[in-house]
Amino acid sequence: MNIAPYPLLGGGGLVKPPLVDRDPLVFPVPINYLTTLPWDLPLTRNVLRANSWAITIPGAPIVPGGSSVAPERILSWFLNRYPLDFQRNYLKLTASYGYTHVKQSLGDMMGPIDNGPDSPPGSALSIQQVIDVLGSIHQVGSAQDGKRLSVSLMLGSKYFYPRDMSVQQYQDTFGPLMDQMFAAGVIGQDDELLPGWEWNLWNVPGDITVGIFKWVGQQAHANGATCWYHGSPGNTWWGTDGTSRYAFWDELGFDVDGVNYQTDRHWDIAMMQARIVDTLHQFGEQGNVHKFRLDEDLASLQFDGPADQAEGNTRGYCACCTVDNVSHTDAKVWGYGNGGSMPDGTVL
Repeated sequence: MNIAPYPLLGGGGLVKPPLVDRDPLVFPVPINYLTTLPWDLPLTRNVLRANSWAITIPGAPIVPGGSSVAPERILSWFLNRYPLDFQRNYLKLTASYGYTHVKQSLGDMMGPIDNGPDSPPGSALSIQQVIDVLGSIHQVGSAQDGKRLSVSLMLGSKYFYPRDMSVQQYQDTFGPLMDQMFAAGVIGQDDELLPGWEWNLWNVPGDITVGIFKWVGQQAHANGATCWYHGSPGNTWWGTDGTSRYAFWDELGFDVDGVNYQTDRHWDIAMMQARIVDTLHQFGEQGNVHKFRLDEDLASLQFDGPADQAEGNTRGYCACCTVDNVSHTDAKVWGYGNGGSMPDGTVL
């Protein structure tokens, strides 16, 4: 597979593409939810601006593991499976929407092509090929603030790695791979690591989870990157019985930057905002050491269902309108991963 990195645009320098305005948002009725932003989302790496499931390119080819229902909606971590010119156009379009992050999955890239009937296929890439893919994300296009697009890399996957690894087993599995990516500069300043996708579905809770997350966070921070928790719908922590979500995040401390939240695809906007508040007020009460980001929302409905890019943009905006109406702290929502825009279609 030829996945050599792209040359830099403009003969050696990044070229910031003109931003693309989208259609105005359509707010579902009844509007029994918040629609006013409590702040202007800053241009910082901690604000997630991404659309990992529904950037739409008509005529897109069907790729291994991709959607046969809506192949025009691109799953970002299958990027390497498309032709090189298509990859380039996707990344330029991503930047032109004002998005700043591109989500990738190490397991999906390196996993075997034939991984059994209950698993999606991997791409069987080598670590050097992974490095080339991540490098091309940095090189093609530029984000809204004129910097390179950031890589948001999910390390572990329930489909491609052993369940219930110990801290040492996790370190032995991912440590050498992380070291090579750090050394190559493809995970560094403005990039981020997630120890695993839907972590609570395939890992031991409590001390082992805390140990793994703190280790990944320390490695990420030492190399200029950040570290985020991702769980199944509604899940924001993975502690043992008798502990609390407050204690879990206290233990993680400054080693983990926050949570990339996943909703239940059946929640309406009012329910989505109510569930966000559950964690927003917790983080606010704990001093805003950690940040909340709406990462995965309509994902499965965008992959093979009726939800389109426009619906994701509306929900991403509404998520960012959510405030702590329980403890009335100043905790905020730090971005979106399923698309988002301002009500007039401009960059959120």
